[in-house]
Amino acid sequence: MASVDIPDLPSHVKHVLVTGGGGYVGREVAKLLQTKFGSALKITLADLNAPQPLGNAQTVSGDLSDPSQVAKLFEGEQVDAIMAFQGIMSGGSEANFDLGYKVNVDSHHALLEAARKESAKRTDGKKVIYVYISGLAVYGGDKCLPADFVVPEVTPLFPETSYGTAKAITELYVFDYTRKGFVDGRILRLPTVAIRAGAPSSAASSFISGMIREPLQGLPSECPVASGPEDPAMDTVPIYLSRASTVFRNIAYALTMDQTKFPKFSRTVNVPGITVTPRQIVDALEAVGGKKALDLVTYKKDEAVMHIMSAWPGAFDNTAAIALGFVQDDPKTGFMAAVKDFKDGLSK
Repeated sequence: MASVDIPDLPSHVKHVLVTGGGGYVGREVAKLLQTKFGSALKITLADLNAPQPLGNAQTVSGDLSDPSQVAKLFEGEQVDAIMAFQGIMSGGSEANFDLGYKVNVDSHHALLEAARKESAKRTDGKKVIYVYISGLAVYGGDKCLPADFVVPEVTPLFPETSYGTAKAITELYVFDYTRKGFVDGRILRLPTVAIRAGAPSSAASSFISGMIREPLQGLPSECPVASGPEDPAMDTVPIYLSRASTVFRNIAYALTMDQTKFPKFSRTVNVPGITVTPRQIVDALEAVGGKKALDLVTYKKDEAVMHIMSAWPGAFDNTAAIALGFVQDDPKTGFMAAVKDFKDGLSK
């Protein structure tokens, strides 16, 4: 079995429910857990439509915003941990307010209530671990502009999108359910994941992976933050991201880490990332895919994307997260490694 750099599971964790398990990140984290723990860990993947089979994982379908359907996920099963990936992404949430709140808030409240009941049934005193996947859209305001270096521990949350607002609401839910002793919550604010495999998503950040993913497969891609390769924005728009494999490791680590590492007042971690520019993205594309791939990138500013990105800080202080045991990519080589990972994956 391949070595995976995360600790052993807490002794009471034998069954993990992965919600949003049909999505890219949830599925990849489930693969990593299978690699590390094999048959010692039961994994159930749940989504609105039953996810594709994955090793020996169980797959189920259900509307996670419906408490009655959520309850069925716990019938006849002891669930020891939940890794909650489900969500409507930033662009989709802004376009469909009601659906965004239904998925990004209501489904998590339903799951937290189910986890609370599951914890209460246990005879060992352990609580259901709830790993909640949040994001950097919780930030906003005049202290969180692209040129800013954000220290998470002293920066208030002023989300400027429906997506960010819903994430902030659910973060508070998870923390309060933890404070009350209902669950053992761990909240992760992810940087942009690079390079995402699969189809483009409705996230405003989708173009970041798309500028690599599509051209390396012979498909066109559009850069929505510059009018052309000579636009100054190519060198000045900061993009905070992390290599996909590093994100997967950090999420799995959050499940396995000792809860006593967290300070009493917080269960939130800004998962470490690095900062790149659009120029560095196309330079990496050309280095790995050649001019043929580079020529597939076109440029057209998208005001909706630009508006959302105007509230994205360009860099974060990772000191606290690294002290907790989370890891960061090399700022100089991390993005190129992410691009090479994706290219290597195309041949598998």
